[in-house]
Amino acid sequence: MKTLTHLTLIILFSLTMIGCEKKEAALAPSEIAIQYQLPQGNHDYDPELVELNKKYGTFFLYKFSPVDFAASPVYGGGSVNETYVVDIADEAYVGKVLTFVKRNWLNYYSDEFLKANLPFKVLLGQKLRYKTSPAITYNVVSNYNQMTLSSFSADFDSMTDAQKKTYVNSLHAEFFNFIFSRGKLDIPVEFTTVTNYTATGVTFANYYSFGYVNYAVAVGDNKLSKDFLSYVGVITSKTKAELDATILNPSNDTAGLIKKKYEIIINYYKTKYKIDLQTIGNAGVVN
Repeated sequence: MKTLTHLTLIILFSLTMIGCEKKEAALAPSEIAIQYQLPQGNHDYDPELVELNKKYGTFFLYKFSPVDFAASPVYGGGSVNETYVVDIADEAYVGKVLTFVKRNWLNYYSDEFLKANLPFKVLLGQKLRYKTSPAITYNVVSNYNQMTLSSFSADFDSMTDAQKKTYVNSLHAEFFNFIFSRGKLDIPVEFTTVTNYTATGVTFANYYSFGYVNYAVAVGDNKLSKDFLSYVGVITSKTKAELDATILNPSNDTAGLIKKKYEIIINYYKTKYKIDLQTIGNAGVVN
C-alpha cells in the first residue's frame, strides 16, 4: 500500500525536534519540588501515578498549566502552543485511560528502558488539536522533555477498537521518535548500508526496489534517519501477516532489500534493547 498513513506523517513531522541530555535538564531539583507535587488529588489512581514517578522519574500529570504544555521548543523551534492546543484531562476518566495506556504502551518495554527513555513529563489531556484548525486532532505530540497524550475523557468510550489501535500505534511511534530525537536511539550500522541514499531515479513506481517503505522519504531529505523511523513506525503498527501481504511480499520487495532491513531492525532491537518490535505490531488492543 503506497499511501502515507497518519502515523507516518507524525513520524516525519516530528524529526526536527530539539533534543536534551537529561530529563532533569529542564528544571533544577528545587524547582521540581515546587512545580510538581504528587499525588495531585485523592483519586484511587493517584497512587499509580506516584509509583510511576518513583520507578521512572517521570511526572504523569492530569493537572497542568499552559506553561507545562508550551514552554519547550518543538518541531523546528516554535512552542507547542503556537501549533497545538490541549485541554486538561477529565479526572473521571484518568484511571480508565491510564490503565489502557499502561497495558498497550508501557508494558511492552522493560523498566530499565522506560527509566532511561521516558520524557520528564507525560501530560494526560483531551481534545489535542491543531490550534488554527481545531478539526485536525492528534493522539499524541512530543517535544524535548514531554509527551502529551489525548483522549483522557469520555471521548475514549466512543472510540472503536480500530481507533484505539491507531491511538496505540501513535504512542509507540512518537515514543521512538522522541527517543531518537534526543540522540538516545541508534540506527543499526547494517541498516545504513542496504539502501543507497544517494541513488537517483527513484519514482513512485519503483521506490520499494530501492528498499524504501515510504515514497515521501525516498524523495525527501535526511533520508537515512527518516527511513529508519518509517520502518519502526510500520513494524510497530502492522501485524506480520499484514507486512507479508504488502511491503514484504516479493511482488513488491523485488530486490529483497525491505526484508533485509526489516530483519536487521528486528534482530538488533531484540538483542540490544530486549524489545520485540513485531510483537508490538502483532498485538491487538487490550481494553
